[in-house]
Amino acid sequence: MVNRYIPILRWKQGERRGLAQLQTAARVDVFPLFQLGGEQFRGPRGNNAQGVTPAIVFANEVSQCWGTAPFYLDASALPHNSGASHHSLVDIAAACRSAGLNMIPATMLGAPPNYQSAVQAVHAIDGRGTALRVDLAEFSSASGWTGMMPLPISDTDLIADFRSSIGLVSAMGAAIISTFHALHNGPNWRSVTVSGTSIPADFSGYSAGIHIINRAEWSLWNSLSAGGLPYQLHYGDYATVSLAAPPPGIAWGYPINVKYTLPSAFLICRGVKTTGRGSIDMAPQLIGHANSIVTYHSRALISGCWADGFIDDVASGAESPGNLETWVRLSVNRHVERVRADLP
Repeated sequence: MVNRYIPILRWKQGERRGLAQLQTAARVDVFPLFQLGGEQFRGPRGNNAQGVTPAIVFANEVSQCWGTAPFYLDASALPHNSGASHHSLVDIAAACRSAGLNMIPATMLGAPPNYQSAVQAVHAIDGRGTALRVDLAEFSSASGWTGMMPLPISDTDLIADFRSSIGLVSAMGAAIISTFHALHNGPNWRSVTVSGTSIPADFSGYSAGIHIINRAEWSLWNSLSAGGLPYQLHYGDYATVSLAAPPPGIAWGYPINVKYTLPSAFLICRGVKTTGRGSIDMAPQLIGHANSIVTYHSRALISGCWADGFIDDVASGAESPGNLETWVRLSVNRHVERVRADLP
């Protein structure tokens, strides 16, 4: 059985465009999980916006970047509209339904009650179940809370989402393998996935230059998969640069940093600021990062990968280096292509 891959992404334009550039082979058994916040859930602008709701805009954007393939949506962060009788997830599901999309709602144990009710309402119509994201403490105590879930475990894809603590979890060795063996009703969940990210919240402790960061989430999945679990364990991670928002007063992307996914590590090109003492403009930094990637001895090119071809062209001078959003597109595109190529 092919392992499923769940890349977790914020609903940002660069990330959507990176997905849109994926090859057909890189989409097989890939189920992206989109995290939708209030900033990304807005109606269109301009004179042609009448009657076009934020839910319709979202459905149109999914159609453009992902088509009709299944995807998860965690909209629990959307603010509650006191004037509405239901959560916005219900409207989003209706818009996706009309567009012929295959949305699966995702939730967490601590999600607001009106959101959990919306998950149930959507499942009652679409019958696609839900994904449930839990941390390590919740994962290891599943026997105590399964009765409080919005849907039965047979309709639930369980995601053990260890976020930025993945390195600590991976270091638990045999203990974490035992924890996964002991998962309550392990074989009865519709699916089980482990996820996390090794990308630091910021790179303030890193000097300018090239750095290699091991992908602890990949190492953990390999260890667990080889541990004789009584169920198949699928793989997930964060395809984005970092979980953290930019610090107050600092523009996102400054210093100019680039992430490039290798088979078992991240190649980090750490740049400098674009203003002030010792600064360098963005374009020459991005060109330098492209050259660092192209000349890296263990790059592991992927045939037909849009990001790899674009980076080659930037390094050779055949293509403009673009801007920070361009490199978010490149990072996400290369990451998903690399993981799908490596995942059995």
